[in-house]
Amino acid sequence: MPLKRAEVAALALALASSVYAANPFIGKWKIDEAKSHLTGATDSVAAAGPNTWSFQDGAFPWKVRADGTDQPTAFGTTAMKVVNATTWEFTYKSNGKTTGTETWVLSADGQSMKRTFSVPNANGEMSSGFETVKRTAGTSGFEGKWEATEVKMTFTEVDVEPNGDDGVTLRLPEDGTHYSLKFDGKDYPEEGPRLPAGMTVSAKMTGPRTIRAVTKLNGTAFDTEDWEISADGQTFTYTQRDVGTTNPAVIVLRRLTDHR
Repeated sequence: MPLKRAEVAALALALASSVYAANPFIGKWKIDEAKSHLTGATDSVAAAGPNTWSFQDGAFPWKVRADGTDQPTAFGTTAMKVVNATTWEFTYKSNGKTTGTETWVLSADGQSMKRTFSVPNANGEMSSGFETVKRTAGTSGFEGKWEATEVKMTFTEVDVEPNGDDGVTLRLPEDGTHYSLKFDGKDYPEEGPRLPAGMTVSAKMTGPRTIRAVTKLNGTAFDTEDWEISADGQTFTYTQRDVGTTNPAVIVLRRLTDHR
């Protein structure tokens, strides 16, 4: 589910002091798409009854009947529609509000698929991205196992400010995602117009320029993240490992400004 990855790719950042020399994560950052590696995430689709399909994305299985109605899933509700033999449409909601839509389109040979997704941004407008996946199991149709080969996210910048002397406040200015946390390993809420209810992030320092974070949905972990700042303080590398998958996503960010 690219929305989750896109949402999981919302980047918690940090260190322990509001002074730049002691907290190299503080500042404004921009994703270096040429250096980032977002491919390799896997998921699967299987038939689960008449006009019904089951999906496995990392730690979260979900099942939906393709009748266009809102049905409960781990992410809130999902409505699914089969447009034709090569096109599926999804609408995701949390607490009755739309958190995103997706359109899946199979290639002519059935060996690849493009998933275009739209999510609400901070202004209430919809921003679009996409994921291209290749078949790794199965022979035809949407059923089978899939691996991401190209990803275009819906945000490019990350803004990190001090939250006292032992935490940070993070904002994605393009889409309104935000949270404030302390580096005590406790779960703190992550909110935004494209996120389902129940998202949390926890973090602890593992070194002078590194952090280990865990993102959860309703108490269930779906990824572990390692953050590292380069020795010169100009490059931030974020490595995300989804539960149930082996290929990490690596996002590289370049410093735009400091918050001093």
